[in-house]
Amino acid sequence: MSSRATTKAVLIDLLMATMDSISAWVTAVGDHEAGLAWRDAVTDRMLAAGRYVPYEALVADAAAALQLDPNAVHRLREAWMRMEPWPDVGALDRLTVPYAFVTNCSAELAAAAVARSGLSPVFTLSAEEAGWYKPRAEVYRLACERAGVKPEEARFIAGAAYDAEGARAAGLGAILILRRPPPGSLSPAIRVAESLTQALVK
Repeated sequence: MSSRATTKAVLIDLLMATMDSISAWVTAVGDHEAGLAWRDAVTDRMLAAGRYVPYEALVADAAAALQLDPNAVHRLREAWMRMEPWPDVGALDRLTVPYAFVTNCSAELAAAAVARSGLSPVFTLSAEEAGWYKPRAEVYRLACERAGVKPEEARFIAGAAYDAEGARAAGLGAILILRRPPPGSLSPAIRVAESLTQALVK
């Protein structure tokens, strides 16, 4: 990884950079575009809220606003418990510094996703535990505190453009993995990678 300072910890988004959460949303509604629209509607609510409000409530509110099948929320939870990691997560085993997950969901759902990942982060910081949703700077800074590093000593690997921008604004080096095409332009300070393997190459 290229860096401005020595990288002492890597912080990684859990639900997009590490886990294929997209498939869970799509499975829950049985349609790719509808699944992405639901996920994006939840993201919009998180961005608007800033402070943590129950994630499951945002999920249900977005489903109702989109007039989804009343059973969609239940199906999402079932799909969540079967969520799979992206095929390139094995690259994390080659890291020589500690890594941790930072994620925009409840503590319960974060723990379920980590269990499905098969990985062993030093910690997982959920939005519920942080008290804020990314891209609030408080989340990234708290993650750095838990990792015992300064923001400039951490690298954040994001799976969404807003997350990468939030990490950069909080003082971390930011890398965006293109799990989905990024909306619009990105800060030139954000490095773009096609995979975790590429993101971790120096």
